[in-house]
Amino acid sequence: MLRAFCIAALLLLCTAASGFALEVGEAAPAFSLTSSEGASLNLDDFKDKGPLMMVFWATWCPVCKEEIPQIKKIADEFGPRGLAVVGVNVGVNDSPRKMAAYKKKYNLDYPVAFDKGSRVTKTFGVVGTPTIMILDKRGVVRYRSAAVPDDLGEHFARLAE
Repeated sequence: MLRAFCIAALLLLCTAASGFALEVGEAAPAFSLTSSEGASLNLDDFKDKGPLMMVFWATWCPVCKEEIPQIKKIADEFGPRGLAVVGVNVGVNDSPRKMAAYKKKYNLDYPVAFDKGSRVTKTFGVVGTPTIMILDKRGVVRYRSAAVPDDLGEHFARLAE
C-alpha cells in the first residue's frame, strides 16, 4: 500500500510539475492502446462516429469498483446511440493479468486496455483514479471528473453533433 501511495504521489508531482492536464474544451491527443482482447484502440477509430467515454481506473481503486454499475448503465443506455466506452487501466501497481481477471469478475462488457508505462494516462494528465473523460465525436474533451456524470442524457445530443 505504501508503494502504491508513493507511486501515486510521484505521478502527481511529475504531472503537476509539467503543468499539463487535459481540460474541458481541449482536443484530446492521439493515443494508441490494445484492448485485453487484442483489438487496437486509437482516437481516430472513434472520431466522427460518436462520443467516447474514457474511464481511467485501477484494480486496487475502491471508487473505481463502486462506479462500475453506473458506467455499465451509461454504456447500455447510450451505446446504441453511438457512445463508445473504453476503460484505461492506468498501469500503476497493476498488471495485464490482474486487469483481465478484474474485467471478468465484474463482467465489464466494454473494452479495457492496460496502459503500459502509463503513457496515455500521462498524456491525458490523469493524476488519480477514477478519472472520467467524455470526448465529443470530434475528439474534444467535454467532461472531466472523478465522478460518472449523472446528467449525460441532457447533453448527449450535443456530444454526438
